[in-house]
Amino acid sequence: MAFMLLTVQVLTAGQTWKNETLRYALYIGPIKAGEASFITRNTTYEGQKAVRMELLIRTTSAAEKIFSINDTITSIIDPQYTRPLYYHKHSFEGDNHYQEFARYTYPAADRCQVSMRKIYRDGHVRENTENSSATVYDLVSVMAYARSLSSSGLKVGRHIDYRFVDAADIIDECMIYQGRESVKVSGVKYDCLVFNFVEPYIEKGKTKFKEVLTIYMTDDEARTIVEMDIKYKVGSAKAKLIEK
Repeated sequence: MAFMLLTVQVLTAGQTWKNETLRYALYIGPIKAGEASFITRNTTYEGQKAVRMELLIRTTSAAEKIFSINDTITSIIDPQYTRPLYYHKHSFEGDNHYQEFARYTYPAADRCQVSMRKIYRDGHVRENTENSSATVYDLVSVMAYARSLSSSGLKVGRHIDYRFVDAADIIDECMIYQGRESVKVSGVKYDCLVFNFVEPYIEKGKTKFKEVLTIYMTDDEARTIVEMDIKYKVGSAKAKLIEK
């Protein structure tokens, strides 16, 4: 894959993020199974202006008979370039309980260094540091990146390659622009841009894509995410906006 630096990819660098809390109803299949929140707050990180974004996902006790999720995913982002500075995921997904951490530094204009740590359920710790010539994202910061893109000039089917923190490793992923779609949630219709986040893999000599996440976001200045379709190792969930 050919990678480009974020400063090239971002079409609206210097995105201004406002403090907001978006609330979602969480569905597993047709069943309302819990709630999710996407919280954005302006803050400081190591003396510089930053944006803290948190994605909280919780299933109800009744839904846990099907599949239980209790995730807190935090990313601190440099608002000038919409690139991550810090990441933490504290996750309970079924019987799988773990924590992931990543610290991002940028020693040169064309270099990203990521120090990663994963703490497993049994207390085992795995650590790794990697360098990349492309910006590396996590689940929350990559959504912020997608929200910072201008829709001008985007063509349906366009692949935007990036690198992604996975446990204590960095893997190749990409987002695919799927075009526009009218989405109705909570009785309100939204004109949305649709991005599908996938992990490429090779099978029988052909490139195929494993779906990770699909987001539907409003095609306006706010770029509000009105729906998220999230794939887990076991099962999947939909989060639909209920409050702005």
